[in-house]
Amino acid sequence: MRCCYPVAKLLHRVVWGRMLRFSLIVIIVSLLVLGALTALLPNAKEDEAAVLRRQQDSSSQLGPNLFTLIMQTFNRTDILLRLLNHYQAVPHLHKVIVVWNNIGEKTPEGLWLSLGPHPIPVVFLEQTVNRMRNRLQPFPDLETEAVLMMDDDTLVSAHDLAFAFSVWQASTSAMLWPFIVSGAFVI
Repeated sequence: MRCCYPVAKLLHRVVWGRMLRFSLIVIIVSLLVLGALTALLPNAKEDEAAVLRRQQDSSSQLGPNLFTLIMQTFNRTDILLRLLNHYQAVPHLHKVIVVWNNIGEKTPEGLWLSLGPHPIPVVFLEQTVNRMRNRLQPFPDLETEAVLMMDDDTLVSAHDLAFAFSVWQASTSAMLWPFIVSGAFVI
């Protein structure tokens, strides 16, 4: 039995040594791959769309390249904040106008701004009367030719909104229902 003990001990050292070397190689290769993948990620400071949005003159019409989302809400602050976060990823979206119908309640604008910087500005417009037609009024903050009107309980994917907007761009004089409405407001 004693003659087998040194062999078993040597075998144990060899196996653990190889496992240790293999583990170190796997860790080093993983770090190198992750470092290379990190270098491929876009830099947040180089987001051209956000820079262009900030540079736009608020007094000029932005033409058919961007659209505004008008969303009417009532007593759904939690869902509203989730939707606003979702719509931040929609391409060609210039601004979100929230028609706030909770009479006597403060808008969640402070909460929204505390959640971090957002590439697409959100404007909260408090109303004096709770009416369904509040979303149809002329808005001074409206700067785009295309307007999308949605309820606060409607979730549409960014891909579908981009497609609907591209269809509208093909014929900017048309009115697409229920997605994109051409013009500053609807009567």
